[in-house]
This record gives sequence, C-alpha cells and structure tokens, in this order.
Amino acid sequence: MKCPLCNSSAHFLISGENREYWLCSVCRAIFVPEGFHIPREEEVKRYLQHENSIDNDGYVQMFQNKINILKDYDIQSALDYGCGYEPVLKTLLEKEGIHTTGYDPNFFPDTCLDSFYDLVISTETFEHLRNPAEELERVSSKVKPGGYLAIMTRFYPNEENAFSDWYYKRDPTHIIFYCSQTFEWIAEKTGFKLIFNNEHDFVVLNNSLSREAGSNLVP
Repeated sequence: MKCPLCNSSAHFLISGENREYWLCSVCRAIFVPEGFHIPREEEVKRYLQHENSIDNDGYVQMFQNKINILKDYDIQSALDYGCGYEPVLKTLLEKEGIHTTGYDPNFFPDTCLDSFYDLVISTETFEHLRNPAEELERVSSKVKPGGYLAIMTRFYPNEENAFSDWYYKRDPTHIIFYCSQTFEWIAEKTGFKLIFNNEHDFVVLNNSLSREAGSNLVP
C-alpha cells in the first residue's frame, strides 16, 4: 500500500468503523484506503448537515482564535480553500480588512484560482482530501513569495493505542490524518518554512521561495 500524500510504503495499522487505517512509514500520515471511501454524493449530504453558520458562536470563535494568530503577519489578500457551503471564515477575514476569495470543490467549484495570495488558508478540509498530494501542489502554488499557508485539521494522538479510540476518525468523511511530523515533511517538500505549530490542530507555513512553489509535491 502506498501513501496518497508522499507515495511511500505504508503498513496496516488498525481496522474499525467498517474500514481500514494505514500508517505511512515516511510522512507518518494515517489514511483510509480508497476502497473504503464513501460516495461523493453521500459525503456532500453529510456536509450539509453541519451547523457551520455565522450564527454558531462556537464555530465563529474557533475561526477567530486562528485569525488572532494570523494577525502577526502582513496579509492583505486570502484564499479560503474549502470554504464550505456557508463561507464563515471568508466573512470573518473580510471583517479584518483582508480581501478574501472562497473556493470549495463541492459548493463553489467555479471560483477562478488564477490569482496568488498573501494567505491560503484551509480549515477542516485536509482530513477530507482524496488526493492530498495534488491538492497540496495546488494550494501551495497559490501562495505569493513571502506569503503563508495555514492549515487547520485535528492532529491524531501520539499515545500508543489512543488512535483506536479517537473520536475524530469515526467521521466517514475523514480519510486522512496528520501529525507534526507530517507537516514537517510537507514543509521540506514544498520548501516552505514551518513557522507556527500548536501541535494540536493548526500550522502556518511561510513561502520563503522566490520561485513558484509546489513543484516537489506530486510523486
């Protein structure tokens, strides 16, 4: 079995929730093989059941906490990659004076992605990626030189045997999981610098390259 992120060999980890979980030997991503992915139509229906709206105070505060971290950086433009059916984060970033474009393959697939941005941010999206190497190539290439790539996704627990009881993996739309080592690998492959990691659910990478980013990602 090959890892969908780095194309390295992976080994079987556990089974549960009527599917399998495999661990990559190199980037340490844990993933669900393609044969266990639910149909795209069912996936979209599940997204529509989420209460992800501007009226959900907890949801808004989750984003605001991340925005507060990003205030340390010079950001004038942003791409919200995987913004969902109600782009709450886009709304909040625009309230901060950041011109923001929202893109989502399911709900806003026609958004033009020809531009480059000071910030590309992806929240609660990376755990859903069926082709993570291709998506990383795409998002990293949209970051301006000197700009930032921010990713929010829950890190899997490091404690031995804790993954089997981890609630986050029970969502059938969650098919790939990350840890700090995974994002260190991503930084190395993109040439970006990992400048923030709360070791829980949020990282920020800086594109310090003068050339176009993202050319080393797809195996």
